[in-house]
Amino acid sequence: MSSAGFYAGLPVLPDFSGVADPRNYSPLPGDWHVATCDVRNSTLAVQAGNYKHVNTVGASAVTAMLNAAGTLEIPFIFEGDGSAFCVPPDLLEDAKAALVMTQDMARKSFGLELRVATVPVAKIRDAGLEIQVARVRVSDNYIQAAFAGGGMAYADRYMKDPATAPLCEVQPGSIVGRGSLEGLECRWQDIPSRHGETVSLMVRALTKEPGKAATVYRDVLAKVMDIYGSDEACHPLTPPILTLMPALGARQLGPEVGVRAADRGAFGKWLYLMRVRWFVALGWFLMKFGLKTEFTDWSTYKDTLFRNTDVRKFNDVYRQILAGNAAQREALDAWLAERYAQRELVYGLHVTNRAHMTCLVFNYSGKHLHFIDGADGGLFLAAKAFKERAAKLL
Repeated sequence: MSSAGFYAGLPVLPDFSGVADPRNYSPLPGDWHVATCDVRNSTLAVQAGNYKHVNTVGASAVTAMLNAAGTLEIPFIFEGDGSAFCVPPDLLEDAKAALVMTQDMARKSFGLELRVATVPVAKIRDAGLEIQVARVRVSDNYIQAAFAGGGMAYADRYMKDPATAPLCEVQPGSIVGRGSLEGLECRWQDIPSRHGETVSLMVRALTKEPGKAATVYRDVLAKVMDIYGSDEACHPLTPPILTLMPALGARQLGPEVGVRAADRGAFGKWLYLMRVRWFVALGWFLMKFGLKTEFTDWSTYKDTLFRNTDVRKFNDVYRQILAGNAAQREALDAWLAERYAQRELVYGLHVTNRAHMTCLVFNYSGKHLHFIDGADGGLFLAAKAFKERAAKLL
């Protein structure tokens, strides 16, 4: 019997706090594969002020993979400069083709090199690690995957290690890129923090014992709430701010044009830009006056968008984008530093004054997902600080 329906059949956790409990996870079927992609030399792109391009490529990979999967539900995670997916055997070739298509687009439109690889779950298990998966409800329209067991991190290291990368990398020319990037949208300006700061945070428990690690993560989640308040209080978006933030400039809309019109030539790109500007203006008008069209109630669109955001996630590492003030960030940093000194956890954070958003819109009535990251480096630079602290523990 096919294992393709495994993920869709898992129970849905009603609250994100459930990711801290190892009992809420189920092992991925042994015939599945992990497909991963990340932008090589991301540091250079960030230093050049092109982190939005890096984000867009990572989100484009998610778009291509979800389009390839169709009605089949697959677990995935977006991590700023890349994405990772778990796919059943029947989807593997389509998954490779979709990621190669994204790889081609990244090179043509942004001059970025996207590394693409696949690793069998069986190989991960041979290394003594596991991929445990859970489903977490974020909103009525978005159920998020969470991962534990160390297997996803192993796949990431396996893909990047020069000794093993050739064994799993999807080589250029080995498969013809195909698929669709329909649905990727970048139509919002950067969103300023209403409290002054946008913090990109990542934390990993150092203990290998699942029960003790769960306690660490519960403590971290509780401390974030204690310092920053409720999910709504520290959310980097608010519907009123979104009213002011649609993008019309060629630079702001350029990432979407690069993705959706990569092969259209200069004139074709200009036509696409003009078309997008029209739809941005139309969308602003519909939201401003709360109008209803045949399939969409635009008076509630911003509220739905707010709920359908990917602001925190768990992939053996807890990540969250927070809006707050300097005093809150300093309090959290001090608490994390104390736990780091006690060798309970390792962490990294990055601070800026705004967030940016990349959108996957399959329909405007509800099936849309919005990836949020800190501007100017966000999760990528938080990961850099994280790795520097981790290295000091060796």
